[in-house]
Amino acid sequence: MIVTAAMAALLVSACSVSVGTASLSATEVEEQATAALAESQGIPLEEMPPLECPSDLTAEVGATMVCVIGDPAQGNTYDVTITVETVEGEDVGFDIQVADTPRQ
Repeated sequence: MIVTAAMAALLVSACSVSVGTASLSATEVEEQATAALAESQGIPLEEMPPLECPSDLTAEVGATMVCVIGDPAQGNTYDVTITVETVEGEDVGFDIQVADTPRQ
């Protein structure tokens, strides 16, 4: 598998605001999480399989979203859990965990 089980913490800026609550767009989460996973695995960013997130991520500590990453070599997909760890003003730090086993 290209991406092994990994945890990475990163700090990103909130991109949009809705109903008074800051949130990160799905695209921003995908880009930032992919970059963090590539770095943690020592894989060039352009060789990373695509990460797909279902929606924006609320910038609230404890907010969680499950995205999916593909493994083209194996034909499998894996859940990637994104959890907001910190919110300081417009900076949102989140944790990334890739499942050890592929989706069924």
